[in-house]
Amino acid sequence: MGRLATLPLLLGLLWSTPLLAATAEDFGTQPEALRIQVVTFGPGTYVQERFGHSALWVEDTRLGEVALYSYGVTSHGPAAEVRYLLERPTYWAARLSVEHSFFLYRARGRSIFLQELDLSVEQRRRLLARLERDVNPETREYAYDPLRGNCATRLRDALDDALGGALHARLAGPAALTHREHLRRYTRDTPLFQWALMLWLNDDVDAPMTRWEEAAFPLELARALAEFSFMSEQGTSTPLVRRSHDEHLTTTIPPPLAPGPTALTRGLLALLVAGAMVLLAVPRAHTHRRAFQITFGLYHAFIGATLGTAGAIGFVLMLGSEHPYFGLNENQWLAHPLSLALLPLGLGIAWGNERAERRARHCVGVLALGSLLAVLLKLSPTSHQETLEPMTVLLAANVGLALVHVKRWRAPQTLTHRRGASLRPGPHPPGDSTRAATLHSPR
Repeated sequence: MGRLATLPLLLGLLWSTPLLAATAEDFGTQPEALRIQVVTFGPGTYVQERFGHSALWVEDTRLGEVALYSYGVTSHGPAAEVRYLLERPTYWAARLSVEHSFFLYRARGRSIFLQELDLSVEQRRRLLARLERDVNPETREYAYDPLRGNCATRLRDALDDALGGALHARLAGPAALTHREHLRRYTRDTPLFQWALMLWLNDDVDAPMTRWEEAAFPLELARALAEFSFMSEQGTSTPLVRRSHDEHLTTTIPPPLAPGPTALTRGLLALLVAGAMVLLAVPRAHTHRRAFQITFGLYHAFIGATLGTAGAIGFVLMLGSEHPYFGLNENQWLAHPLSLALLPLGLGIAWGNERAERRARHCVGVLALGSLLAVLLKLSPTSHQETLEPMTVLLAANVGLALVHVKRWRAPQTLTHRRGASLRPGPHPPGDSTRAATLHSPR
């Protein structure tokens, strides 16, 4: 209700106030009058907003004018989340209205943190020249990359250019976390997407990275700037951030400093292990009863609808995404498009279709062999992909289901109707076979 209530205000402001900031021709011509602040907006609701946003607030104190230089401007069409996964959408830099932008971020419930930079006159001149070049219509566009080419990396590069490369040199040390661990941190409030993302990403996000690469996340960039100091013109060590303060606070809990196991992973693992154990606990003599058959089929359908769908999407991303993070992926041995076939086959098993069960048995056999191969790859010294989290769930699903199939296959067979009604052949009266053999047709 709160978001709906703010919608008329947002539309009214969009109509009355231009989003783009128009500055005077002599804006910034006297760099000594410039006041520059890094603006870090906190995480938002949508997936593409989970990592925050960075921008630069430039104020010309002589003219009393301000502008927000942002590298995060784009047009979101239908299915924006799908586009983020499959391609590198076009983003561009723009000079925006500070008042308008802050109002929108406050209305969206996102925090605003300001860091005023202590730059020399020459550094301020170079920085504004870089920003003006980047918002030029001829050079403003770039192909967005969530980890290596986004609003924070563009702003980081502009600051480093103004500092003569000192920022890059200072952030050359190793980062404490990998890209995967940071992604797990920032997506903890969207457990379904988080779990799927951990399944879809390959070893490109598991490689060690530097603090410079880590600054691709706006909150990490703000933390790095707060710790940075440089040699001033007087030869003294000067902190880059002169002062900082929160312009707007929210109740949103910041991401934890260290990633942890997800509740969804534990829940899926418990559910799949419990289901497999219940099916295995049924005596072999009862594995052809109607109740078992329905439960057995629905268990297949559940795995196909959840893990199969995630595996099929991962396969599409591996083949069709422009991002290198979805390339060759060891998790495809654990979950691939074949898993999705268990959804219709499981419904067929529950209905009593013997052909569906035979086909499902073949699918499960392939999945079980793929799971064992994934374990062998994990033990190989050439494997650098973090697969432990999806492996714990998918091993339980694939191998557990294969064991149930083996038990059912080895159980005493019965004659089964298409709809699952068991018909056991009844005993023949004594002498029936002999009598049938001695009867002849009348001549």
